[in-house]
Amino acid sequence: MSIHSANPFADPINEPARQLRGRLGARVTVWAAGDLDGDAAGLTVSSMMVVPGDPWRVTGLVNVDSDLAEVIAGTRRVTVTLLDGSDEEISDTFSGALPSLGGPFRRGDWLDSPWGPHLAGRTWAGAQIEETRPLGWLNQVTGALREVGITDAAAPLHHIRGRYRVL
Repeated sequence: MSIHSANPFADPINEPARQLRGRLGARVTVWAAGDLDGDAAGLTVSSMMVVPGDPWRVTGLVNVDSDLAEVIAGTRRVTVTLLDGSDEEISDTFSGALPSLGGPFRRGDWLDSPWGPHLAGRTWAGAQIEETRPLGWLNQVTGALREVGITDAAAPLHHIRGRYRVL
């Protein structure tokens, strides 16, 4: 993963579609796959939704050039961790905006699961990937939820209009 000098969440002033998306607001998550002792990769994702059904599904937009896209293609599994207000640095690290010596999983207390790494003490889900398809400049990744761990988030982290907000 490379470190970017620009804020990956920044909305260019003259691009109305990005401004529209920024005004929707979104919960900040980290999608991760692989094993902490090997090929683990993760990415900050806020363009996602949980879809009811039997089974329930999660679908999100993942950068096609990310390490995560490559690991998901191999493992066909992913975790989704919902970040809290104290996790801004973790979000920035996994988005590539903030460096982390030793890799992004050095920030926070990450645990391995059969679906990939997840952040301890946070709500998370593990999914079996069913489909990955191009959508715009990204991949839409859809997986069936296989495991869900719920915690009480007193201060969930959101991203609205180019800034973090705790709601």
